Amino acid sequence: MVVQGFKGLGWFLCGVIVAPTCYMVNSHGAAERAKLDAMKAAIVQAHKDIRGLETEFDTRANLAQLQRWNGEVLAMAAPAPQQYLASEDALAQLDRPAEVQMASLVVPAGARVEPAPAVVVTAAAAPVHSPGNSKSAAQQDNELRNLMKKADKRAVAMVDNNILSASTMNDLTQLAAREKKSLR
Repeated sequence: MVVQGFKGLGWFLCGVIVAPTCYMVNSHGAAERAKLDAMKAAIVQAHKDIRGLETEFDTRANLAQLQRWNGEVLAMAAPAPQQYLASEDALAQLDRPAEVQMASLVVPAGARVEPAPAVVVTAAAAPVHSPGNSKSAAQQDNELRNLMKKADKRAVAMVDNNILSASTMNDLTQLAAREKKSLR
């Protein structure tokens, strides 16, 4: 009979012990899941960094070839000031301070209106053409075609394989093989 009286207290104590235990287990599982997600995000970021570094390495390895193409075929150069402005006078006019404009007064309807002074319009300077560059567009196209034919005859994508020593390349290959095995 005494046991029947404490039956409610027993259920209460059981709930007080079991509920926090279940909460702690769920909380611990959620924390582990968050750590796992953070680790996956770090791995994805590391793969992106590796891909970017590989691209940069390949580009730098081919930099000499790119410079050769630019010198022989493309002939690209930095823009000259004459491509934007005709002369130094045009450049000086760009830096001129703006004219101050005043608001006009309100003139009553019965007042006399004086004519405004005439505005003098001057023509802009004509672009300067250098006499050394008097080739026609057809001549320039022909020269470009000839250069392209020469480039087609040569071996185009020569990669400089002597950037890293053989021992460094072997070390990198071994590290890559080890990493590949560890990922399996």
